[in-house]
This record gives sequence, structure tokens and C-alpha cells, in this order.
Amino acid sequence: MKLAIRRKGAGRAAMFGAAALALAACQSETVVVRPPPVVEVPVEVERCERPVLQGGRAFVAEAWAVPDGAFDVGEPLRLQMRASAPAYLNVFHVGTSCKVTRLLRDLHVRETEIVDFPLAGSGVEITVKLPAGDEAFYLLATREPANFLAGGDLLGGGDIASVDLVPEQFYRRLEQAVARIDPNDVSMTTLRTTVAAR
Repeated sequence: MKLAIRRKGAGRAAMFGAAALALAACQSETVVVRPPPVVEVPVEVERCERPVLQGGRAFVAEAWAVPDGAFDVGEPLRLQMRASAPAYLNVFHVGTSCKVTRLLRDLHVRETEIVDFPLAGSGVEITVKLPAGDEAFYLLATREPANFLAGGDLLGGGDIASVDLVPEQFYRRLEQAVARIDPNDVSMTTLRTTVAAR
């Protein structure tokens, strides 16, 4: 992630510099005004776990990145997914900055239908951005809609929404939701990808 770092007091330094030059002219001494040193601030990348959550008894959910699981910064995000039985698909993303986002909510698909994400005709375009690192997509396929997040857990409306939970809270909610569903009516898979700053 790019940081715009503005030095505090830069305007004050110019003001004091002008005053110092005026004072020097009065005292006929030479005053050298040097700019403050450039300080590099290390950027700490957040760390969070991205466990592999898999499972399903009666059918299988699959997801893969297009063309592969290594995205370059600036590249469009493209995924494909399918379920081996009619299902409702939900996709969540835990990014390199440890933010959780719901990308797809209860999309009904036919058996083995391949779904492209972003959805055709949705007008959604997602471009991969910094920071570089590991990320994960969680595909939950259920026989019935599986709205397991409360309204207060989501920031914004629509299918794509930020989830106001840290990853550990999100994983707990997801596991609790799956535990309440008949094992024959749910399948889950994890797609791990990487963002490369090239």
C-alpha cells in the first residue's frame, strides 16, 4: 500500500528560513539554511493467518485463479468456480492487509456450471493493489442460502462489502455456520494466491 507521508512543519521551516535570511541581512552575517534530513519510515505489513478451510461430504466446491494464483500489482483479479451439485455460492477474501471482504453472496448455480468472477454484466472490475504478499479466497457452497453474517458485520450494502471482523472472528463465524448445516448440504474450499510487486 502506498503511503503519502507529509513532513509536519515544512511550511514553518520556509517561514523561519525567510525570517533568518532577513535577520542575516540586517546583521550582515551569512546564514545557511539546510533542509531537514529525509527519514525513511519502515512500513509494517500486517500479519494474519489464512488457514485452509476445506470440506464437503456429498458434493465438491472448487475455485481457481485465472490465469494462475500469482497476481501482479495492477493486474485485473479473475477467478472461476463451480460446484458439483446445484448450490448457492459465497466468496470471501482475506487480503494481504488482513482485511476481510465479501465478494459474492448466495449466487445460485447449476451443477458443474463454471462461474467467472467478477460476474459478467455486473460492471465490477477489481484491480490487484499493494501490499504484496499472501491472500486467500474462501468459497462456501450450500444447498440453501447461507447468510451467516449479521447486518452490523458488513460495511456497505450489495454483494461486495467489507466485513467488519478481524480474520480470526470471521473464521470462527464461518466454522460455526458450517457446523449448523447438514454435512451433505455444504462444501467449502480455500484458494490461496499471492500478490507480487513486480
